[in-house]
Amino acid sequence: MAFFNDMAAALAAYPETEVTLEFVEVGIPGEALNVGETATFKVKITNNGPLDLTGVTLRVKGLNGAKVADIGVIAPFEPEFVTQAAVPLVRGAGGSALTLGPLKFKAPAQATGGSVKDLVKVTLEDWDASLDRILNVRSQPLPTVSKTFSDRVVGS
Repeated sequence: MAFFNDMAAALAAYPETEVTLEFVEVGIPGEALNVGETATFKVKITNNGPLDLTGVTLRVKGLNGAKVADIGVIAPFEPEFVTQAAVPLVRGAGGSALTLGPLKFKAPAQATGGSVKDLVKVTLEDWDASLDRILNVRSQPLPTVSKTFSDRVVGS
């Protein structure tokens, strides 16, 4: 069963080797973020591998006193949360991306004293994989896979 053990190991490592998260469209009111101000951001999920990802959720955590909130006007600010709306599909086949958001964060109640501090951390919380792209999208004409029938033709 070496194949299945190798496949299980490859699936376990897939997010670390094939998936990237990136903060995009960060909306800070004004020139700088002030104490207690609310900002918005989106998270770009890029799938660089061959598997389709389904049911993707993210864990969003406020750092250094920042609070975070999920999508929606009434979502409360909390120390951390898991996105409620799962991303239905992030296609494989290299470089496919989907953006989730806008999410929100509230700046800490104290200034950082001029130093840059980490305010929000996003991690991949949950995901499922689909082998459809590997198993089904490979349908291409292959002239090397063919067979020719030959036989004698005789007169009647």
